[in-house]
Amino acid sequence: MGPCILVVDDDHLILNMIADFLRSEGYSFDLADGAVKALKLLESKKYDIILLDKNMPGLDGTGEEGGMDILRYIRSQLIPSETIMLTGYATIDTAIEAMKLGAFDYLLKPFSLDNLRSKINRLLEYRSFFDPDKTIDIYKGIRSEILHLIDNKSSLSDNELDKSLVSLNKKIDKLFRLFKESERLILVQRESLANVAICAEQLKQIGTETSKGKNLINEICKYAGMRL
Repeated sequence: MGPCILVVDDDHLILNMIADFLRSEGYSFDLADGAVKALKLLESKKYDIILLDKNMPGLDGTGEEGGMDILRYIRSQLIPSETIMLTGYATIDTAIEAMKLGAFDYLLKPFSLDNLRSKINRLLEYRSFFDPDKTIDIYKGIRSEILHLIDNKSSLSDNELDKSLVSLNKKIDKLFRLFKESERLILVQRESLANVAICAEQLKQIGTETSKGKNLINEICKYAGMRL
């Protein structure tokens, strides 16, 4: 089953454009034309990805950053959805603000459908890791520290900057240790399946007294041959 996507935007032209795109890509999705409707959907259904407009009326019907209200709600409720923020204000500052609150990525309007596809695929690649939750958490932690350094570099002393860089290096090392563990598990699986294949072939040569046993051995050989 593919990912389920929630699209939140008060601009119906953009909402319909994204809906047509997701439909053509074969994704399952729901649409919300405002923060209040988005909140109701989040309370009743789980989503893998949320495409969330940043600039729209808030949960109380006022303001211009309803997307940030939803993002804060997702964070406070520990909802396991990853968010790609959509913003019509072409400044990186607004995107950085959203990422500090936990958004995975952002798109500046107007955007192309190819760019939207690229952002979704990038997020799905992270979710396909052996331990996606841990990987994404480490990724966000590293990014948060980088953004903090960018914001505060001029006000940090050499000692404080050094400590921040050491902390950042530790998180990067942790991420690569996770990748290394994933590789180790793949190698173990490949070796184990290779051994299963060898044993199955030996059993086939010895033979069994029942057709059921022979069928079972054939199944072992078939699945063992599907090793990585």
